[in-house]
Amino acid sequence: MGYNALILRNPARAEDTVVEFEKLGITSWCAQLIETIWPEEPHGLEAMVQRLVAGEYSWLVLTSVNTVVVLEKLLASSLLPASLRIASVGEKTSDAITAKLGRNVDFQPEIQSASGMLDKWQLAPGTRICYPHGDLAKPTLSAGLLDRGMVVDEVIAYQTVSAPAAGTVVDPVGAQRPLNVLQPEAIVAKLEQMDLLVFSAPSVVREFRQLIESDLPVSTRTIAIGQPTAKALRAADLPVHAIAAEPTPQGLARAAKDLLQLHGPAVVEETK
Repeated sequence: MGYNALILRNPARAEDTVVEFEKLGITSWCAQLIETIWPEEPHGLEAMVQRLVAGEYSWLVLTSVNTVVVLEKLLASSLLPASLRIASVGEKTSDAITAKLGRNVDFQPEIQSASGMLDKWQLAPGTRICYPHGDLAKPTLSAGLLDRGMVVDEVIAYQTVSAPAAGTVVDPVGAQRPLNVLQPEAIVAKLEQMDLLVFSAPSVVREFRQLIESDLPVSTRTIAIGQPTAKALRAADLPVHAIAAEPTPQGLARAAKDLLQLHGPAVVEETK
């Protein structure tokens, strides 16, 4: 029996997950509900990059691939100081740091979240930290660091808006292979055919809820990438059938396999 999945993500970012789902006999569609654009006021971001290059920070903390892309573009031919240490929230962000910034990560938590970083990241009070992030980032990480006596310099690196975006897109990449792509307005008509929905971020959940006001089909299962997305689903009165403990194509494939082949509960909690 074949299955159908709707991955609510930029098709280029969803491409590897589509490949993993194909191995399980799952046919995927991709629908992009949000887009990341450059801030309307970039001067603060540009000034932060100048301070980074000048060596004014001990640590740079990065919590999304989008922020890494922004830094790569702003740095251009400039290099980050060798003395600067880099903290990453998780595997995909770390891979992007290596690929785009040419640096290895000095700290990455086992539990890939802001709370996971705070639990294991030990720094001396007074450490100066550069923390660029998206406009929808929760204050969990910055507040926790400030409470421990760190000096945290925050700046908005990108804005998250409904797709299609009116502003300048941060990373306008395309998929490398043909994919099934749905426009947001076509989701309602296709929803009954979907066995699986993959939600990639809380902002995606909110956009989806604005499009789909009714309950999901009874047979449709959901996968959330991470605890924040699962929390957003519950807040939107949508079911959470699985939480991918690892925000990777392989992690999503494992959750999908458990759900659709009915191997029992597939909810893998990232935190207790």
